[in-house]
Amino acid sequence: MAIYQVKMSILTVVLLVISSLTVKAQANDNLVEELLARISTSKQALLDVEKSVNKQSTALARDIAKQQKQVKELREKAVVLQRFADEQLMSVAQLEKRLQQWSTQSNYQKQLLTSYAEASHLPTEQLTQANGEVVVDINALSHMSEQVLARLSPSWQVQDVVTEQGSIAQVNTIAIGPVEVAYDAGALSGGPVSRELIAEPRILADIFDEQAIAELGSIQASGSGTLRFDPTLGNAYKLKDKQQGILAHIKTGGVWALPILFFGVLSLVVSVAKAIQLVRLPTIDVNLTEKIKEILHLNNNQDEVSKAQTHEKLAVLSATSQGAQKGLFDIAMSTPISQERDDLLIAYLLEYKHKTERFIGAIATSAAIAPLLGLLGTVSGMISTFMMMTIFGTGDASTVSGGISEALITTELGLIVAIPSLILSALLSRRSKSYCAKLEANAIKLSKISFA
Repeated sequence: MAIYQVKMSILTVVLLVISSLTVKAQANDNLVEELLARISTSKQALLDVEKSVNKQSTALARDIAKQQKQVKELREKAVVLQRFADEQLMSVAQLEKRLQQWSTQSNYQKQLLTSYAEASHLPTEQLTQANGEVVVDINALSHMSEQVLARLSPSWQVQDVVTEQGSIAQVNTIAIGPVEVAYDAGALSGGPVSRELIAEPRILADIFDEQAIAELGSIQASGSGTLRFDPTLGNAYKLKDKQQGILAHIKTGGVWALPILFFGVLSLVVSVAKAIQLVRLPTIDVNLTEKIKEILHLNNNQDEVSKAQTHEKLAVLSATSQGAQKGLFDIAMSTPISQERDDLLIAYLLEYKHKTERFIGAIATSAAIAPLLGLLGTVSGMISTFMMMTIFGTGDASTVSGGISEALITTELGLIVAIPSLILSALLSRRSKSYCAKLEANAIKLSKISFA
């Protein structure tokens, strides 16, 4: 009975605990739902507040901008009023100084306006008053603006142009930016127009081919076509006109170019002749003395048969030798070891060396004289240049360009002749000395061999 009561007590406690946990779980669920509802309400309130703040910020920004504009206008008015008040207090000298500054500024503006009109080839008749003074006002600027806009929308105009034949004729021209071309429908000719400060506009000859001229006709007739132009704005045409051939370039150097050319031709002819001579020289057999010693050693007997065989082999070896080496071999065979053999070998070597090195000095002489002649031409050209400057002044560069061209071209020609001549002289001299040195070594060896 007591055990049953204990079990009932435990069961009662367990039921109470379960009931308590159930109540707490329900309470927690209610709390979570309440928190979610509060968060949702807070988010909506935050969005409403942000919208209200944005509206107020926009309104405040408009008010601030309006107030700033009013402040700027008030400041400008204040500056005008302050200037007026300052002018009331200024002395006559200060007013004259300010007037002078305004006059200087006005003259500077007139100068800029005139320079722009002249550089852009704009007519300035409507920009001047009756007394010739340039007008700097809104009407003048508006007129120039209209002309610039008209140029941006190109159209064909008829004007007087110097044609390719040198006559002045009225032809159709069109300007697209800085590029201006002309087309003569009657003569079926055309090309780019060159404008200079003083001369009349002229058509540059031999620039457009038949296809380019046909494209100009298509542009005039239908408004469409391919237009060729010079991206250098005329500089390429000027370079083309200044291009010279070799003869014209040499002729520009003046009278001193002739002796330079003479020494250049002399150096070239001698170099070719000596090169052919040195290339044709026979190859030196460096083993000739060893072959002779071998023949003499194998046939060292004193009988007549051995001597005859030795002489025959030496004769065959001499016949196979070529050029100067054969001459040295023959001298050594025909002369016993003595001072006479040495003298004959030395004399032969000197004669052959003179023959080999002959005229090479002319190349070196040309290499030395050519730059000196170029320097002489430079001095002569500079004297001519200074004389022209004394007579005509330094304003026109074309009056002194002839002397400068003569001065520079003669120096150029002198160096063109001197540098290759110096190189050829060095190469030919080295080849000749090397060949003669091998012959001398061979002669020394032959002088010590006894053929008796």
